[in-house]
Amino acid sequence: MKQFLIIFGILIAGTALGQKEVVSAYNANKEGDYRAAATYIDQAIQIEKANIKDKTWRYRGDIYLNIAKDSSYAIEYPNALRTAMESFLKAQELDVKARYTDEIKFGLAQVQSEANGKGIENYNNATFDVAGHLFDLASEVAREFEIVDTMAIYNAALCYEKANLTDLAIERYSDCAEIEYQVPNVFLFISTLYRNEDNDEAALKTLQDARVLYPREQSLIIEELNIYLTNQDFERAKANLEIAAEQDPTNEILWFSLGSVFDNLGNVEEAVDAYKKAIEVKPDYFDANYNLGAMYFNQAVQGINKANEMWKPRMTKTEASNQKKLETESKALFDIAKPYLEQAHNVDPLDIETIRSLKDIYARTGDDDKYLEMSSLLKSLTK
Repeated sequence: MKQFLIIFGILIAGTALGQKEVVSAYNANKEGDYRAAATYIDQAIQIEKANIKDKTWRYRGDIYLNIAKDSSYAIEYPNALRTAMESFLKAQELDVKARYTDEIKFGLAQVQSEANGKGIENYNNATFDVAGHLFDLASEVAREFEIVDTMAIYNAALCYEKANLTDLAIERYSDCAEIEYQVPNVFLFISTLYRNEDNDEAALKTLQDARVLYPREQSLIIEELNIYLTNQDFERAKANLEIAAEQDPTNEILWFSLGSVFDNLGNVEEAVDAYKKAIEVKPDYFDANYNLGAMYFNQAVQGINKANEMWKPRMTKTEASNQKKLETESKALFDIAKPYLEQAHNVDPLDIETIRSLKDIYARTGDDDKYLEMSSLLKSLTK
């Protein structure tokens, strides 16, 4: 009997001790003494009788939320918001009868709001790594409400990129891609991050996978092409684009990109053919019309310059004939270039390079009225 009374007394003392710490934490929190409140509540969760009660964890969530809101505690309690979230979630787990569901959800909602706000604050202060973790926390809380906080996920990616935390940035941009937020741009961001790490193969795979989802997205095609061109891997660029164009023959962007590759390789006939196929698919495609017109224009200028270099005071009949032939053929190329550049001008009347080219063509072909028109337009746009 005496032994039973001793054990019973110990149990009561243990229970009382846990309750005492919880009450002390509650009162200290109410009085605004958050440091003392945190000390008491952290002691309470070490006591078995207290740490199985949802009330203990709800109080702990409230206390650490208040600490997070008070900037004077920022250095001492850098993880206060995460502690608050974890405490509310533990309270939710222990609240088996769901009597405090609304209260717990309200606490979690405040954690999410505070995390987003502190994330923006740290971003503005250029503490990007901290900001990224805060935005991660905000999106983590949102998931508890079965909500996808797209902005928080994207902001986290941006912060990690600025903090040079490349792996985390790629992971968050990939999360954005998965939920179709800021696509297809996030694929370009991921590709750029890989390229900054000298991992062009991973960059290419990212772009190629993205193109399966967005086959007509010009930015993805051009970025993939840029990687090939930067590495002077023209043959690989040609091979990939030829396959893609054959699989999707009505995709004008693929034909244009293939034309650009042939252009860089100096394969004039193939470039012309590819540009023309792009224009067949989309007659008002500015880039294809401009590039094709520019190709003919440049060939004409080169031919005229070469013909001028051939001239000399005393030329044989054959030399004069060859010089005249080259000059005539070159001038004819201006006429071939003209309709393509005119179409480009119709699509984008303010493009200065197109206007300059047309002005030169009209001057060389004797079209005085159109020459004056282009001269006047160029002057108005460049003054």
